Amino acid sequence: MLQKIAVALGLGMAAVLLAAAPAHAEDEITIRIAKHAGLGVDGRVVITAFVRCGPLPGAEDFLEAHAGVGQERTGAGGEGGLDGTVVCDGVERAHTAHFSPLDGEFRHGPAAANVSIFACRLVGDAQVCFSASTSSRIIITGQR
Repeated sequence: MLQKIAVALGLGMAAVLLAAAPAHAEDEITIRIAKHAGLGVDGRVVITAFVRCGPLPGAEDFLEAHAGVGQERTGAGGEGGLDGTVVCDGVERAHTAHFSPLDGEFRHGPAAANVSIFACRLVGDAQVCFSASTSSRIIITGQR
């Protein structure tokens, strides 16, 4: 399941990057995923991602923040977006993402999480896009 999510995110990222002008190395997006995720009584998993974006040049055109989690042992997986708005002003902020299982059931233990950010800006007459993604092994803990 997690591989399907990663492939879908990768294909979307490739389409965005092919249509965009190249980004500058000094303008970047960094993402860290917290090692522990919470399992709620409703069976949903909550991860925390720490995102620092920019500052980026130009005016915002669009920004997408995707996330996914999968647990191989149970076959559970989920995907969605980050909660809140990712702001590209150079300040690191914590964002959460909530996942209901698409298949299987999340349980305590190891899982894999991924987060991807795509930000496109208008710089003069050109669209310039920036992207970053990361994946991490996490441990699901919590109430359930």
